[in-house]
Amino acid sequence: KRLSSSCASKCVYGLIIILNLSTWIDLNGLFIELPLMVQATPEKWTLPSTMSLVISLANIFPLTIIALKCWLGSRFTEIPFMYIIIGVGIIACTAIGVGWKITMFVFNAERSICLIIAVFSLAILDCSSSLVFLDYMKRFHTSFLTAMFFGESLTATMPTFLALLQGVGGEITCTRNNSVTNLFEPVYSEPRFSVSIFFFLLSGIITCSFIAFVILRWTLLVYIANAEPKVRESYF
Repeated sequence: KRLSSSCASKCVYGLIIILNLSTWIDLNGLFIELPLMVQATPEKWTLPSTMSLVISLANIFPLTIIALKCWLGSRFTEIPFMYIIIGVGIIACTAIGVGWKITMFVFNAERSICLIIAVFSLAILDCSSSLVFLDYMKRFHTSFLTAMFFGESLTATMPTFLALLQGVGGEITCTRNNSVTNLFEPVYSEPRFSVSIFFFLLSGIITCSFIAFVILRWTLLVYIANAEPKVRESYF
């Protein structure tokens, strides 16, 4: 039985939500996991500022996309960038899950080189995703824009939910480590599952975004839903 237009429209709406989970979910998840990661990295509590610096440096790449759009004009297409953003997101989250504890001596100091490279890769793509994904949404009626923004809002909600299941915000207790000097040290509660599993779960979510994108691109669902505008619509 052929899928009705109304049902297909709802499916497209849901797929767009799932697709847009891949925009910022990885970096949002990274900052949620920092309380656990600082305990096992050589940077310790300088890690958050290091990550912020790496992400800030990656903000130059959206300018590259803008320059490319100006140069190519109507020949520019966002589709290859969509594949790159989602694909590298899956690979980088998996790489963090596998090797976030790997360190190397760089500039006479031990650094979490695998983590830094993976975060820089994610930042390049996430900072560019707003430009690329909005261009892709021009292929749909403006009524589907709410699905895009709702999906982006879930990129903060879903890592938070995973962190609550993980117990990342567990209670910290102080114990006396020296009866003579009366010095105390913090003892962190153990999470229910590791940082690696957390990033593997994020990688799985981004994989679902990739599947959603493939369905939207390579099936007749968008056509059945009449989701494509007859005339190019303005978003502003």
